[in-house]
Amino acid sequence: MIAIETKGIDFYYNATQILHKISMSLRQGEFLGIIGPNGAGKSTLLRLLCGILQPKEGTISLFGSSISEQSHKMIAQQIAFVPQETHFALNFTVQDIVSMGRYPYKRPFQREDQQDRVAVEDALAAASVTDLRNRAINSLSSGERQLVVIARALAQSPKVMVLDEPTSHLDLHHQHTIMDLLERLNTDGISIAVVHHDLNLASLYCRNLILMHKGRIHAEGRPDDILKHKIINEVYSTDVTIVRHPEKDVPQIFMKTKGSHENIDTQN
Repeated sequence: MIAIETKGIDFYYNATQILHKISMSLRQGEFLGIIGPNGAGKSTLLRLLCGILQPKEGTISLFGSSISEQSHKMIAQQIAFVPQETHFALNFTVQDIVSMGRYPYKRPFQREDQQDRVAVEDALAAASVTDLRNRAINSLSSGERQLVVIARALAQSPKVMVLDEPTSHLDLHHQHTIMDLLERLNTDGISIAVVHHDLNLASLYCRNLILMHKGRIHAEGRPDDILKHKIINEVYSTDVTIVRHPEKDVPQIFMKTKGSHENIDTQN
């Protein structure tokens, strides 16, 4: 079953066209990576997928129904969006932040019920932030805050999660902690679409990739289909060496330095 599908999406910021005829799908249970250089339109596409933005042309469907015909609360009960950067002007506790994920199920000023409390507890546990529940959000490290934001998304009880650069500016430990968490959530049945600048992390965790360039889909397929020397050079204008990961046997990319003599790529 297809969770999200776009057909012929065009999108403009003012008079500037950002996306051109984007047709893609996220299947139920899929772990999809959206990659590409700066300005390719990745984050814009992500916001279209979860109804934050509306296309000028084309259609977007969510589990077979037009997303434009669904309320924001209906969409939020199915899709959780994790933005690239989240700032908290008010220094709420971690538990308060995660509890905010229950807003799609509540009327204004309605108090939380047992179902809400269970969802919040499950989300705290899944993101391994239960011990942080009474900490002020702005007292946490960047990696801890990102885990809390993911826990808030999980409290929505979504079928789909879309994440914009969830590991940017994080250290190596938190990068893999977050990607391991997303992999577990995907195994548990949540469909995931994640924008990544880190091609190696995308290759390690995502089963399928969409490579965007200049507002269009340049290529799509498995990491082995996309992360090839010719394609990377076309899109990134960068000469690279591609090797196989010793454990997962997927492509890993390294920039060539000046003075490199021989292309040792095993990919075309």
